[in-house]
Amino acid sequence: MRVLAFGAHPDDIEFRMAGTLAKYAKRGDEVFMCVATNGEIGSYGMSRAEIAALRHKEAQASADVIGAHLIWLGYEDEMLFDNRETRMAFIEAVRIARPDVIFAPPKYRDYNQDHDICGYLAFQARVLATVKLMETEHPVIDHLPPLFTCTAHGGLSMKTNPQYFVDITDTFETKMKMFKCHASQDGPWSKDAFGVLYSDILVGENKFYAGACGTAGVEYVEAFTLATDWPIIAGAHTLLP
Repeated sequence: MRVLAFGAHPDDIEFRMAGTLAKYAKRGDEVFMCVATNGEIGSYGMSRAEIAALRHKEAQASADVIGAHLIWLGYEDEMLFDNRETRMAFIEAVRIARPDVIFAPPKYRDYNQDHDICGYLAFQARVLATVKLMETEHPVIDHLPPLFTCTAHGGLSMKTNPQYFVDITDTFETKMKMFKCHASQDGPWSKDAFGVLYSDILVGENKFYAGACGTAGVEYVEAFTLATDWPIIAGAHTLLP
């Protein structure tokens, strides 16, 4: 299989989906990680150019952990908008990956505009990538991939109505290794900006959704919702690892 995950910022994919992506990679599937913005405001001590370059390096190191392909769009942090340029970039990302399944943030369910817009653009791109007259460098894809959305950032609840729960207990250490590649954020940024460690939140959320499953031996879970907007893909849940 070919698997594509979208994230608004470097480390977003790792936070919400990396355990699932690691399961795909572990069984030999080809994984693509598309990061929309360059994370250029995620520092109190570096310039925008310095932190953007570092975060690109961190994102590549994370992708390398599972042998994933990194697609780096490089848009300005906190300035991701739905316009012609970004739509075409997301369509091109889908056509580069030619995925059997897509993962993305939920559209308009989050505290952060970049997360919301990333989710919306991914939602649009999955269909538009199949449209021949939407011309990009890479050719049109010949099938419509189903889209699973992760839980919202900071949304530790069942209010986003997750439908599918992926047991990542066996890949949680890999997920943490990927997340820890983003060393500029887990402490230097998250402590200064919010007074918390992102890694603590990550652990807590994955344990929370494991508890929601109520299954013995399941310690860590990532939760997803299948996009059921037309056209609906029958049996899409069977593509989850």
